[in-house]
Amino acid sequence: MSCSVFATLNRIGLGTVITIHAGTTPNHTGRFLGIENGNVVLAGANGTVFFFPINKIDVIHIP
Repeated sequence: MSCSVFATLNRIGLGTVITIHAGTTPNHTGRFLGIENGNVVLAGANGTVFFFPINKIDVIHIP
């Protein structure tokens, strides 16, 4: 796991809109709901909840 990704996630507030970039995987944008069992939890625009493994994240973008 990237320490800088984890540090960034620990500094942002719940509900912050973020975009996750993870290599060739399509980017995921949503409201940050927290970290659970090593996964970033995001609420998508249509209400879908995504669980994305922290160790797969290359960059977190906060618009």
